[in-house]
Amino acid sequence: MNRARSQLRARAASMKEEAATRRGTRTRAVVPLAGGLCSLIGLFQLVSSDVLAVNFTTANQEFQLYSNYLQGEQAAGFLATNDTSTGTDNGVTELGIRSAKLAGLCAIAHENVPVLGEVTLMIIAGVPVKSAFSNGSNTTTDGAGAPLTFDANGQLTGGNHITASNLFVNSRSLSGFGNKISGMNLGQSADTVDTTAGITWPAGQGQPDAGDFGLTVDRINVGGLGGDTYGINLQGAITLPNLKIKVIPGHKTQADCPTQAAQ
Repeated sequence: MNRARSQLRARAASMKEEAATRRGTRTRAVVPLAGGLCSLIGLFQLVSSDVLAVNFTTANQEFQLYSNYLQGEQAAGFLATNDTSTGTDNGVTELGIRSAKLAGLCAIAHENVPVLGEVTLMIIAGVPVKSAFSNGSNTTTDGAGAPLTFDANGQLTGGNHITASNLFVNSRSLSGFGNKISGMNLGQSADTVDTTAGITWPAGQGQPDAGDFGLTVDRINVGGLGGDTYGINLQGAITLPNLKIKVIPGHKTQADCPTQAAQ
């Protein structure tokens, strides 16, 4: 087991060194499904024992991220340009959350693999994620129909939720139902938002310029969170109950999240 952990640490260090040479505004550890799947599975399995932080990012390919409910405290964000290895620039939001709790997680990536054709990588944790969200109302049940419970401030209660500290997301689009958000400051100078939220942007990520658009939030609650993202970067600790990592033939979507969580 110690030897396996040493090998995974070496693999993670190699990925980080390789990513540092890429063109872009943030460090990118590219994980192709055909060649790096075993390493990816090992990295996630070691998260719960605090051996490694998580850095699941892609150079120029989006993946989808879904959660029944995101609860965050002390969040900050700014607009940035995501430079890819193909030279195509994309406008993205860099979002950092000092303390987060999620009612379920379903991340989906697609890849064409030689011989097999298209396959889907699904990373599932916590309670099952619903097959679809309605942004017109808060999400109050999970993908298995079990109720999500909240206190008077819209904070999640009960157990079996994912918890994370210093969570960073690089996303082109996010959608959901804002539930009892407080302390939001829109238009704050982007170079000051990290200090306000008590976070530090990850090494290798482009830093915001003074005067650019930024935002801070004391408390952010989003029901039915969905988005297209280029990366999840976890600088702190995370718990991932009911973690499942699957490679499935064909093109899977959010509609498959609850089914795959139950299998």
